[in-house]
Amino acid sequence: MNQEDLQKALDIVGKGGIIVNGDLVLEKHVENEIGNVEDGGIGIQIIGSKEPKLTVSDKEIKGAIEQLQNSKDDQGNFIMHDSDQWYAIFRVLSNYCGYPSKPKDFESTMKNIGSDNFRIPCKYENFRKVTLNKLPSNISLWKQYSNSADQYSMKQLKVALKLIEILHLE
Repeated sequence: MNQEDLQKALDIVGKGGIIVNGDLVLEKHVENEIGNVEDGGIGIQIIGSKEPKLTVSDKEIKGAIEQLQNSKDDQGNFIMHDSDQWYAIFRVLSNYCGYPSKPKDFESTMKNIGSDNFRIPCKYENFRKVTLNKLPSNISLWKQYSNSADQYSMKQLKVALKLIEILHLE
């Protein structure tokens, strides 16, 4: 790569562009699609990519979690009834809203928005080792398991789907 090409590459990368197999491509993100912005360029869709991060304020998140924790199912039981269900909140907020993807960092962020005052406070040790064998790591796929998840996964699923509904993430 000569000096001129190197400078061009650095300029494109600095503007959010990417380099693929030596070709300079500018990235355009629209609902999981990435396309070449050059006229006549091609576009590709990324299947199974992470959801785009949405901008939701901490105040909105706090209100949504409070609403979630006070939501009841058809039998009058709280949807969120165990502290390990914070795992579902963690997954939704880290996947959709750009919240920390490390449980300890997530706990700190929740403490900063006042989670100690929630009906069920966020505590790292209660959700850090949750493993869901029946649910995929991509939370946007959880909904399709609403009829087949085991009981343990179902309690996480209900919390995740309710929070997604409250925040209008889908």
